[in-house]
Amino acid sequence: MTLAPTVPQLAGFRARCEEVAGADLPTPGALHAFSVEQPDQFWRTLLEWSELPWSGSADVVLTEGDVETARFFPDVRLNYAEALLRPLPGVDDDAPAITAVHAGRPAERLSRGRLRAEVQRTATVLAGLGLREGDRVVLVAPNTARTVVLTLAAAALGAAVATAVPDMGAAALLGRFEQVEPALLVLDRAGMADDTVSVLVAGLPTVRRLLVLDDRPLPVAEVPVDRLSDLDGPTEPEPVWKRRPFDTPLFVMFSSGTTGPPKAMVHGAGGTLLEHVKEHRLHGDLSPADTLYFHTTTAWMMWNWQLSALAVGAHVILYDGPVSGPETLWQLVADHGVTVFGTSPAYLQLCQDGAYRPAGAVDLSRLRAVLSTGAVLHDWQFDWLAEAVGPLPVQSVSGGTDIIGCFVLGSPELPVRRGRCQVRSLGLDVAAVDEEGREVIGAVGELVCRRPFPSRPVGFLRDPDGARFHASYFAAHPGTWTHGDLVDFDPDGSARLHGRSDGVLNVDGLRIGPSEVYAALRGVPEVADAMAVEQRDPDRPGSSRMVLLVVLRAGARFDDDLARGIRRTLRQEASAAHVPSVVVAVPELPLTHNGKRSERAARDAVNGDPVLNAAALRNPQCLEAIRAAVRAPDPDVAAPVRTGPGTPDPAVLEDLRPLWRDVLHGTETGPEDDFFDSGGTSRQVMSLLRRVRLDLGVDVPLPEFLTEPTLAGLTRAVCRARSAAAPEVPLLRAGRGRPVFVLGDAWGQLNSYAGLVQHLETERPIHGIQVPLTHEGRRRTVVEVAEDAVARLRLVQPAGPYSLLGYSFGGLVAYAMATALQAAGEPVGYLGLIDVLPPLAALTPAEARARRWVGRVETVLSGEGRAALTRRLGLPARRESAATEDEFFQGSYETANCWRPVPYAGAVTYYLAEDRPPLVGNSLAAWRRVAPHLLVTEVPGHHGDHNDGRPSVLSARFVGSLAARVSATLR
Repeated sequence: MTLAPTVPQLAGFRARCEEVAGADLPTPGALHAFSVEQPDQFWRTLLEWSELPWSGSADVVLTEGDVETARFFPDVRLNYAEALLRPLPGVDDDAPAITAVHAGRPAERLSRGRLRAEVQRTATVLAGLGLREGDRVVLVAPNTARTVVLTLAAAALGAAVATAVPDMGAAALLGRFEQVEPALLVLDRAGMADDTVSVLVAGLPTVRRLLVLDDRPLPVAEVPVDRLSDLDGPTEPEPVWKRRPFDTPLFVMFSSGTTGPPKAMVHGAGGTLLEHVKEHRLHGDLSPADTLYFHTTTAWMMWNWQLSALAVGAHVILYDGPVSGPETLWQLVADHGVTVFGTSPAYLQLCQDGAYRPAGAVDLSRLRAVLSTGAVLHDWQFDWLAEAVGPLPVQSVSGGTDIIGCFVLGSPELPVRRGRCQVRSLGLDVAAVDEEGREVIGAVGELVCRRPFPSRPVGFLRDPDGARFHASYFAAHPGTWTHGDLVDFDPDGSARLHGRSDGVLNVDGLRIGPSEVYAALRGVPEVADAMAVEQRDPDRPGSSRMVLLVVLRAGARFDDDLARGIRRTLRQEASAAHVPSVVVAVPELPLTHNGKRSERAARDAVNGDPVLNAAALRNPQCLEAIRAAVRAPDPDVAAPVRTGPGTPDPAVLEDLRPLWRDVLHGTETGPEDDFFDSGGTSRQVMSLLRRVRLDLGVDVPLPEFLTEPTLAGLTRAVCRARSAAAPEVPLLRAGRGRPVFVLGDAWGQLNSYAGLVQHLETERPIHGIQVPLTHEGRRRTVVEVAEDAVARLRLVQPAGPYSLLGYSFGGLVAYAMATALQAAGEPVGYLGLIDVLPPLAALTPAEARARRWVGRVETVLSGEGRAALTRRLGLPARRESAATEDEFFQGSYETANCWRPVPYAGAVTYYLAEDRPPLVGNSLAAWRRVAPHLLVTEVPGHHGDHNDGRPSVLSARFVGSLAARVSATLR
C-alpha cells in the first residue's frame, strides 16, 4: 500500500499555470518551457499556489539583471520557521512532525504542535541571551530533534545558521566557521574531542556566548556558558514569527574547499523555502500523508533540504546512529513506515555487494519512492533496486550546496529511465552547452543555468565586491550560472551526469591544473604544444592517470630520451604530481572550428569513448591518431631491458628487472634510466621497495634509493645491503636528546615515514624499529612483535621516558609497546597514533558489523572483491606479480584484527585522517574505551593503504601538515 495522492500535486499546479498562461501545457516539456520563458508568472503562481505564509506585495517578481545580479520578490516578507511550523488545513496538530531515532536509546517523537511550541520557547530563550536579527549562529551537533529546534528558533529570530557534525575535528570546524564570525556558538558534545570546545572558543573571537545542548558538565570558557535545558522559557510562548525580507540570510553553507579554504555561501530564507517546497511538492509529490527519511548529517545540504519538508506537512525522520550493515537503513524505513527514502549510490552499492535484498527482509509496504544523490547512480543500481526492493520510482537527483537544491530530479508523471535523472527542475533554465556556449542535446556539455533562479546564493562571506562569487560561477559564461559539471540531456528532458567539467585533472585524488603543466613545458624546446588529459588507469580499477599529448616542433624526434626529459622537466619545474604516467607524440591536438582547444575530445579519445563533439571539431581526423598513440602494448610481452657498459652485477639486475618493469607497467628502460623520468610515481617507488623486500629479502631504505633512482642504482643498493649487516635500530635522522622511535608498517618497513622524518621540526634523533613480522613461516602476533620491538628499543635507550610513533599497523605495535612498558613501570612520555584503525577484536558487535559491511576498501580489497570490481568496470585484472605484496598486507591486516588492546593510562595523541569513510560512524569510540586520555587532532588526507589511489596523510601532498601537528604535540 502507498499513501501518495491518486492525482499528483503537479497536475493541480499545471492547471493553475494553464489558467495564468491562457494556454494548454500538456507535457512536462511544455510546463518547463512556460516556467523559464515566463518567470514572473511562474514564480508568482508558485508562491500563491503553495499557500506559504507571507506578506507584502508579489507584484515585482524579479528585478532587472542576469543570474548573477537579479533579485526575487523584493517586496515580499516571510519567516522560514513560521512557514515550516504553521498549522496546516486538514493536518492534526497532534500529527507527528519529526521522529529522532538514536542508536541504543528510544526514539523521540514531536508532534507539529509540540515542535512549534518548543521552537517558540527556544526562540524566546535565545532572544534573552542576546541573539538578534542579523546575527550568525554556529551549531555543531548531530542529526537530532534538539538540533532542529535550535535551528528553527534561530531562523525565527532572523539569525543565519551554519551547521556541522561534532566529530569533524577542531581544525576542520575552524576552517569553515572562522569566516562566519558567529555571535552564538551552540555545541552538542556527543562524539566531540575534549579539546574542541576550547579551540573553537579561542578561534572564534566574535562569539559572545556558548550554549551547550548535551548533559555533560559545563565547560570552562572565556565567554558566558549556558545549558539550553537549564534556561527557562515562557510556559505559554508567544509567536515570534516576525516576517523579514525575502533574501534575509538563513543558512551559511560551505564548498568542499578543494582549491583553498571552503567558501562560505549565504542562502536566503525566501529562495531556500520556495525552491524546497517546489521540489518537495511538484517533483517529489510529498504531502502530509508522507514520512520522509533522507540519510544525511548536519554537515550536508540534504539536512537543510529535508528540514523544509515540514512546510508541506510531511513527517520527517532523523537518525544519528551508525550504519552497521546494509540492513540498518532499510530496517529504519520499515520500523517507521517511511514512504520516501533518500540515500546515496554508495549505500545502495553496499547493499548490492552484500547480497542484501530488502524486500525479502523487512516490510516495505509503505515505501513508494527511493531518492539517490551525492554521486552518479549507475545503471546496474537501478536494476538492483528493481529486483531487490521492488517496482518503485527511483529518482536520481543532482544539484549542490551552491544552490541548496537540485538542477535535475524526479517527476511523479514520468517513467524512470535507468541511469538518468527524469527532468529539469521547474523554473530553472538548465542546459548543456558546448565550448561556444551553444546548447547541445544528446551530447555531453557544460551544465549551466541561463536565467535567474531564487535559490542562487545571496553571496559569499568575506567577499565585499563579489569577486570570488563572480569567479566561482560566472567567469566562464558571463551572466550565466556555470555549475562545473558535465551533463547530457536527451530530447525527452532526462539527464545523465558525467563528472566535473572544469578541466582540472584528478589523479590519485590530487587535483592538478593543466596550466601548471603547460607552463613548465615551455622549457622543453622540442615541444610546440601539449595537452594533459585524464585517463582511466587500466591497471588500477577506479583510479586515473595523466596522459600528456605533445606536438613536436619541425625537425624534433620523439624517443625515450625526450619522454624522460619531459618528465624530468615537469618534476623539477612543477612537482612529482605533475609528471604524466604516459607521454605520447601526436601530429595535432583537437581544435574547434574557431580554434579553441577541446580537452573533452582528447579525454574521450584517450579513454576509447565516443567523442560526442566530433562534429564541432576542425580536425576530427586527429582523434584516431590520439587513440593509436595511447594504446598500451601487451603487458604479457616482455621487452628486454637495454644494457650498456658498466651494468652492475648482472645476476642481481636480472632478479630486479621484472619487478622494475612490472611496477612501471611494462615501460622499457635501460639500467641508467631514471625511475621518475620513466613515468614512476612515489606510490610506485613504495611498491617497488616492498617487492624487493618480499622477493629478494633485502630492505632498501627510500632515501638510499632516491640518491640513485635507476635500475643500476637499485642493483648496487641491494648488493650493499646483502654485504653488510642491517642495523637493528636504524638511525633515520641524527639529533640531540631523547630519541623518537617510529615503528615499521604492515610490511615491516620504515620507508612510509621518510617524508615525515624529513619534515619533523625537532632536534631530537629519530630511530626506526624494524621487526620481522614472520618467523619460520608463521605470522607473529602483535604482542610478539611489540616484545621484540621493546627489546630493540632498549638497545638505544635503556630507560624512559620513551617517545613512540606509529602509522596504521605500526601504530598498533606502538600502542602494544606502550602498554608493555607501562606494565613494567617504565614511563612513556609520548605515544602518537597516525590514523590507526582499531582492531576488530576491540569493537562492539555493532561497530564490528559496520566495519565488516563497509569493508574498509581503502585498507584491504580482497581478491574476490577486486575481481568483481574489475569485471564491473570492464578493466584488466591486476597483474599476478603484485599478488605477494597484497597477500603479505592481508596477513598483517588479519594479525592486527585478532589483537585486543589492553587499557592504557597514559596520554595518547591520535592524528585522524580528515577523509575517513563516512559510514562507519565515530571509529574513535573503541580507542577511547581503552585510552581515556586520547587527544585527537585532525590532519588532511586519506588513510591511504597500498592499493588506495587517494593521497594519504603521509603523502607528499599532506605530510607537511602532518609533520607540523606531530612537531607541535611531540613530548
